Amino acid sequence: MKLRKIIAIAGIAFLFNNAFGATSSSELKNDLSSALTDMSNSMLEEFETILPQSNSLLSVQPDAYIGKLLPSIPPHFAVGLNFSVTPVTVDFISDNIDKVTDVIKGIDGFDGNLAFDLPISGKLPYPAAAINARVGGLFLPFDVGVNAVTTGSIFNDKSFGDKLSLDFNYTSAGFDLRYAVLEGNGLLPKISLGGGYQFVRQQIGFGFSNSFEADIDAEHSADVYTSADVNLKIDTHTVFAQIQVSKTLLIFTPYIGLKAMFTTANCAYDWNYNTKLNGNPFPQLSDRASDSYKDTVADIGIQTQVFGGLSLNLAVFQTSFNAAYNFSSKLFTGAIGLAIKL
Repeated sequence: MKLRKIIAIAGIAFLFNNAFGATSSSELKNDLSSALTDMSNSMLEEFETILPQSNSLLSVQPDAYIGKLLPSIPPHFAVGLNFSVTPVTVDFISDNIDKVTDVIKGIDGFDGNLAFDLPISGKLPYPAAAINARVGGLFLPFDVGVNAVTTGSIFNDKSFGDKLSLDFNYTSAGFDLRYAVLEGNGLLPKISLGGGYQFVRQQIGFGFSNSFEADIDAEHSADVYTSADVNLKIDTHTVFAQIQVSKTLLIFTPYIGLKAMFTTANCAYDWNYNTKLNGNPFPQLSDRASDSYKDTVADIGIQTQVFGGLSLNLAVFQTSFNAAYNFSSKLFTGAIGLAIKL
């Protein structure tokens, strides 16, 4: 690099470091780092309640008890697919991004548009889906259900506009066991007590970048380019207990139940941001960090839920319309299930 260019870059960096008065580049660096750390922790905290709720209907079976596998003619089992949607406000995403950009926009001398246009607004229909199967018990009146799905990378760092990119990866698996305390007959409903476990792994990454001009003083300005990447990973482990009541009427099976969920979460994040002045790295405004931790049931709280719905039964085909409301997180989930059931 030529000496003249080195002197020019050094001069711009010196002016840039001293142009903000009380806010030095080291203070700005600390503010940005703090904002990105707060963003990571805040979003992981939101997912700790979203994920157990959004996955709570993946193995739901409208019949409180499907019958025995053996001895039984025909043997009782079901296999199908459930798809659910949980509307969640996007404020926890946009508000955290705004906190980062506000750090930069609050600096005297900056002249640029730092707004990030998210591809969604209002509420985000947070999806979940799984293939599920259920088999009746042997000799005793119980049944066992399992569910699983994995998506791989969905967005694969897809860009939304020229400032925001997203990546998304999701895995879920679980099982449950229900015991019929009342097997039901022509007059009485089916009533079962049950419990189970649901694992969810959520990985989400997003990057944002912007270019703008900083007016350093009356005679000098610099082209500034900033970029940041945030990667979040959370594993939730939910143990639950439930009671369910159902009654088949002709070709319809309405049902209702109550559930208590106990969740622990393993959380991890890493982030980095980089700044360039006139195309050259500016380490005084570049940083990176990572952390991991575990939240217990005491940290997250016990989640209580009411769930219910209605199924349409035509021969061996069952279509169910399901819903759940979480009294603790105030989240609502709707789901559709398609199954072959004997």
